[in-house]
Amino acid sequence: MIARVTGSRSFPPGFLWANATAAHQVEGNNTNSDWWAFERQQGRIHGGDVSGLAVDHYNRYREDFALLRKQRNNSHRLSIEWSRVEPSRGEFDSRQLRHYRDVLGELREQGLSPMLTLHHFSNPLWFAAKGGWAAPGAHEVFLPFVRRVVEELGDLVSLWVTINEPNIYATQGWIFGSWPPGRRNDIRGLWRVLGNLRLGHEAAYQAIKERLPDAAVGLAHNKFWLVPARPGNPLDRVAAQTGHRMMDFWPVAGRRMLRTVAASSDFIGLNHYSGRLVRFDPLRPGSQFVRQLNPPGYPVSDFGDAVKPDWMRDALLDLKQFSKPVYVTESGIAAEDDELRQRFLPEVLGEVWAAIQKGVDVRGFYHWTSMDNFEWAHGYRMKFGMIAVDPKTLERTPKPSSALFARFAQANALPEAAE
Repeated sequence: MIARVTGSRSFPPGFLWANATAAHQVEGNNTNSDWWAFERQQGRIHGGDVSGLAVDHYNRYREDFALLRKQRNNSHRLSIEWSRVEPSRGEFDSRQLRHYRDVLGELREQGLSPMLTLHHFSNPLWFAAKGGWAAPGAHEVFLPFVRRVVEELGDLVSLWVTINEPNIYATQGWIFGSWPPGRRNDIRGLWRVLGNLRLGHEAAYQAIKERLPDAAVGLAHNKFWLVPARPGNPLDRVAAQTGHRMMDFWPVAGRRMLRTVAASSDFIGLNHYSGRLVRFDPLRPGSQFVRQLNPPGYPVSDFGDAVKPDWMRDALLDLKQFSKPVYVTESGIAAEDDELRQRFLPEVLGEVWAAIQKGVDVRGFYHWTSMDNFEWAHGYRMKFGMIAVDPKTLERTPKPSSALFARFAQANALPEAAE
């Protein structure tokens, strides 16, 4: 049964209740993107899916924002598609900039404040052809796009995300080969990409602040929580620490490493979904002598990852040391069964509330995602949305979890317990 909100666990005034999307996953017909080309290579996407029309958000954004307003959202995180705005290097499409101005204007008309992401995994074909983020000076090539977007759209945006999940982007594209450019075990490429993404973030941060000094600018970092399977075993502890270092740091000035979330920012964006128990295993050299396990006794998502909401509290408390505002820029669950999502939402939001009580300045929660859409290499089989989309008609149907989220958002509070 859906919980009745009593207001016993109230969130701070002005807390942002929202969903998040990425342009390539929802807009459709993103034909100038490296992802569009990658999808058409045999075996790249589960089931042979291609993004195609996606959910046609490019044309249906007004309808979609109206659904979010009914869900009592007061903000929305979205990305702007670089390959549309700058289809050729140095040439900007004024028609696409007007489109995004209309999108942002409609958001504001609907009472939703935009959080705009400048890079969410996809690149123009011309940029990818020159080596993409692995090429020398890649951050300098990114900067004209950033400046043009800020110049044309900056008056409509006060919250900016420069780059989404740089470490995930780099490992998926240069270690696992699951994303463009499809390289495997390219450690040098990984290092170059992370270094260039750091420079890209720092340059974008400065460019935005120069033009919009009052804007809040950050990046969105994915925190995959790793815990020693046997806390008393020093090898398990080292394995977990090594995993955190690989996923949470990027290179600065040669061989020095710095935590990604320590970059220049006005806030920290946290993307958190799950984690694993880590056990040292000398018989697994191909997996860096590590075995990853789900903690027993917890439900799992359709990805096979444990749903353990208290890891959200741990991830937020870990950020307290930086003394900055925090937005949960993504959190959700891949689940065909919406009842699992309905159980997940109050639990994970309860952990966010608990972190706030312990002094973490959390200012918003952006659920991933509003509508079921194209989930990168997994195609359309992974369902993250609180709104279902018919694959043939594209009709939108809010799920029960959507109404539950609306109750929490309207009350700006959670119930003490489900009734």
